[in-house]
Amino acid sequence: MSLKRVVIVPDVYKRDTWAYADVEDVCAYLAQHFAPSLPGGTKIYHGAIAESQNITPKNKRDIEKLQKLEGVFYVVVMPQEPISIAMWIYYAIVAITTAYTLYTVLTMPKPPSPTAGSANNELAQRSNQPRINGRIPDIFGRLRSYPDLIAQTFTTYVDGVEIEECLMCIGRGYYQILDMRDGDTDVANIAGTSVSVYDPFTSIVGIPIYRVGEEFNHLPKYVVNSDSINGQTIEQPNTAEFETQNVWFQSPNLIRATGIDFTQYFAANDRILLSGAVYGVQDVSLSGTIMVNENKMVIIESSTNIDNPNLFKGLLLTGALVDIETTTGTPPDQITEIDTRDLSGQFDVSGVTKTVISGGFHYEITLSNPQRVNANWLHVNKSYTITAGASLNHNANSITLDDIYTINSISSDTIALVNPSAINNEWDKLLTLPNQSTQGQDALVRFDSISSKYVGWFNLEMPEATQAVFNLFFPNGLFYQDSKGGVWEEGFTLVIELQSIDNSGNPVGEVTTIQQNIRAKNKSQFGRTLYIDLPNAGSFRFRLSRTTATQAGKTQDTCKIKSVYGMAESSIDHYGNVTVIRSKTVATDGALSLKERKLNCLVNRKLPINGTGPLQVTRSAGQALINLALDEYIGRRTIDEIDIDQINEEIEKVNAYFGSDRMSEFNYTIDDDNLSFEEIAGMVASAAFCEVYRYGSVTRLKFEQPQENAVLLFNHRNKVPGTEKRTTRWDDKNYDGLELEYTSDKDDARIKYSLYWDNATKSTKEGPFAKNPLKITTTGIRNEEQAKTRAWREWMKVLYKAFLCEFEALDESELLLRNDAILIADNRGDLTQDGEIRGVDGLFLTTSQPCFFENGQDHYIYVQLPDKTVDMIPCVAGDDEYSIKLLRAPLIPIIINPSNYIGYTGYKLVKATEAEAFMFMLDEITPKSPMTNNLIASNYDSRFYQHDHDFV
Repeated sequence: MSLKRVVIVPDVYKRDTWAYADVEDVCAYLAQHFAPSLPGGTKIYHGAIAESQNITPKNKRDIEKLQKLEGVFYVVVMPQEPISIAMWIYYAIVAITTAYTLYTVLTMPKPPSPTAGSANNELAQRSNQPRINGRIPDIFGRLRSYPDLIAQTFTTYVDGVEIEECLMCIGRGYYQILDMRDGDTDVANIAGTSVSVYDPFTSIVGIPIYRVGEEFNHLPKYVVNSDSINGQTIEQPNTAEFETQNVWFQSPNLIRATGIDFTQYFAANDRILLSGAVYGVQDVSLSGTIMVNENKMVIIESSTNIDNPNLFKGLLLTGALVDIETTTGTPPDQITEIDTRDLSGQFDVSGVTKTVISGGFHYEITLSNPQRVNANWLHVNKSYTITAGASLNHNANSITLDDIYTINSISSDTIALVNPSAINNEWDKLLTLPNQSTQGQDALVRFDSISSKYVGWFNLEMPEATQAVFNLFFPNGLFYQDSKGGVWEEGFTLVIELQSIDNSGNPVGEVTTIQQNIRAKNKSQFGRTLYIDLPNAGSFRFRLSRTTATQAGKTQDTCKIKSVYGMAESSIDHYGNVTVIRSKTVATDGALSLKERKLNCLVNRKLPINGTGPLQVTRSAGQALINLALDEYIGRRTIDEIDIDQINEEIEKVNAYFGSDRMSEFNYTIDDDNLSFEEIAGMVASAAFCEVYRYGSVTRLKFEQPQENAVLLFNHRNKVPGTEKRTTRWDDKNYDGLELEYTSDKDDARIKYSLYWDNATKSTKEGPFAKNPLKITTTGIRNEEQAKTRAWREWMKVLYKAFLCEFEALDESELLLRNDAILIADNRGDLTQDGEIRGVDGLFLTTSQPCFFENGQDHYIYVQLPDKTVDMIPCVAGDDEYSIKLLRAPLIPIIINPSNYIGYTGYKLVKATEAEAFMFMLDEITPKSPMTNNLIASNYDSRFYQHDHDFV
């Protein structure tokens, strides 16, 4: 950052009382120096103490203008009553950040930022992320954008499939959308994915500028996600206690045992789950020929003899695949189609007819509404012979006592239940057994204890909430599989409890309990979304549990809470001057292969030409600079403070010099809210081999290119005596190569272009073989031509910048810009060949110092012309040692006017062999005193630019 000089002037007539300070922020320095109050009557002058230079601020706008100024500030203190500087401190904070040096030797890299930057600028692992309090991206040129999330993502399940909706922001302004991908996959190739892009100030349910998939015809919901949910499992209420065959059941409500002490596991009023308490007739498996027909009958011929088959009330079919024939049309145009359908399932039986046949038995099994279990039965249009597994079950004489009961009383060997027949009427069948009990019959029975296990309470703060949304996930599916491999529908009862909370998070009002019965027959993972209307709108707390026990080993019903949202309707239909993306992703196999959100699109910024014209797709650094300067949030300049014509002309110079407009491109995402306009302008300009400067209050651009003539001449007349220092081999880093990194415009990859010095051939070669390379990370460069040209320019400067000159120059040096070519006379010795021109008579000049010409040598005189250029004119000795004869006329008349600002015209006399040796490039200029500046310059060499046209 360039420093500004502040001169505190207690007494304008006593120079020895003046104090000097080099600071970054003038307002902040004054606020600190004069705290707690600024002396009344204090005046601030810029550049010189004169009323025409008085810039003492009177309001916020004046302070912002002061902050933009460079150079020397004189603070003249007048003895009056002190005034508060609270306003100064405030405006110093809100005013524009002090300008950094607008250009560095290298292309300016992106400065570090305390907030998360846009994924567009990341080198790897780019994804769509929220950037809380981050700067809305400003994209310029063409690049691949990874849009930022600007709202909570909202996930729901539809028919068991996960669907995620996102609202994202590409950046400020308008863009051309060239493609749309998720990762490296075109979104058009991902089933169920929909993406729409909307221009600024356009309704997000309106007409998009780019669309893939379905239209969005509803506004996105306003949702707040519960941070407390992280995939918790809703635990089954049952805990296995023991499993035994040494128990029997006795009417009306007793469980008896031998060798087991029930009191070690249970107590009165406990709830227990019984599993495997099945007695009586066993299921019967049938093998043989199986036929199904349109009358919902299953006909089986088998050698198995079943007593009283009509007592079986269930049939399990497995692997029942059938080729259904369907004929459409009339001859001769009939078309027969064959569809393979699965008729498997557990069905209710309304009757079984048994007939004796040769070699076995013929069973006709009539099913009761099998289409309710398996809709494929609706397609059975005639008799088909199939191969399947068949098992008759649910015999009327069997007794199944499995269920959940409450203990009334308990002893070591007996449990008395509370009215079990009211829960399971199979208990009434015990009256038909000997001794009204199952004693003597074997069954392996498991006893589980039952208790409510809640997930929660959790608070969700959302004053606008009108609904609670619960996403449940079943990683193993939801089904029951019996001992013979049959898959049955399974379910459980979910309990959701809700209660309002106040602003402090304390519960208020009554608890609302909702029971949801969830059932499925699904062996694959799936999800389900529950929408619960809140009794009262506002923040709430919630907890969940389940009341249905699990038959371990037979049932898959693991249920996890994936997410919980508070939800309300949103009325926001556009987001101002921002290009917005809406996306919907369906979790098909293709979508699930993408581990995180990586929606990205190739975009090209549209800018109003010259800041006020029609929108046009552009990659021009000049157009980027103009629009940045006029931006109400960035440059905040007016049209009168931007020299648009000059900027465009300078960009045309770049294009004409290189022969390609690719050399003046700027492609980058500005995402750091700590960057000032001056820093951003420097980044933009340097990508196009330029730098920004101010001519008065007007912003201009300057192209760095080979220079034949110098801008100013410095000799002993305009240098402070004794301040000149020259250093040879001033770069002590000993670079043996260069490594420049840029982003490829073809595949968005980060590319390193490397050069190294080959000692064997004493030349520079391409390749990553340097041990100590100068490393450059570029900003805004995305094409090979720009990158390689930049690399060679910087490497040539490393090679051929042989010496440095530093000195203190008089105030005419204020006319200089960085990288200007200047002539510097060597005034370290007594003999000088420079001075002032005291007279002009035609082509004869009278000089202030004696001039010495060597015989046999050609000589040139450098003359400082009034148009801020230096003319190099061949010359010979004149009539005496204070006289020079020009061999041609100067480009413009030499003016001799000792009363003007500059005074006499400066000159330097050199031999022809030394003409270029005295040419320097200005590297840095900083204020030194009220009337002088410190200049640092390095030698100019035309070889800096010898590779400028190698890659274009």
